[in-house]
Amino acid sequence: MLRALELAAQGQGRVEPNPMVGCVIVSDRQVVGQGYHTAFGQPHAEVEALCQAGTAARGATMYVTLEPCCHQGKTPPCTKAIIEHGIRRVVIAAGDPYQQVDGGGIDQLQSAAVEVCSPVLEEDARELNAPYFKLVETGRPWVIAKWAMTLDGKIAARTGHSQWISSQPSRQIVHRLRGRMDAIVVGRGT
Repeated sequence: MLRALELAAQGQGRVEPNPMVGCVIVSDRQVVGQGYHTAFGQPHAEVEALCQAGTAARGATMYVTLEPCCHQGKTPPCTKAIIEHGIRRVVIAAGDPYQQVDGGGIDQLQSAAVEVCSPVLEEDARELNAPYFKLVETGRPWVIAKWAMTLDGKIAARTGHSQWISSQPSRQIVHRLRGRMDAIVVGRGT
């Protein structure tokens, strides 16, 4: 599942408003397929991994970071592809609260005699997709407030001149976070 979470993160900034999802297929302790959702409207992680695995998917275990979709959207339902490829067991990090899924993916898999194990590393999966879960579960956006200040609580040098008061590592983190945001609000002097 850790590998699936790593793969999922590679979709950051390209899959929104969908969540980042990663998938690994294992047969006889060997990875036979892996994938992630590469871009909005493109095949989902499960389909990418199934294509890579080919016939080796039959009887295998799939590790996926989010409950597989079970409805027709821009892409066909992942549950259908999983069942058709003969996956025996699906391990899911977190359920998908989206109203067209919300347990339906698990139900479809179990109805087709696919063993389902969930949740596994749910906290990690939810953290990875915090903006998605916040919006789907509450109808409100995920908001981050960020500012830099000196140890004495100031946001500029004593002279009033602006200067970098945050470190290079913190600026790199902020840059990565900005890539995940739907909107950024800044002051007029920024």
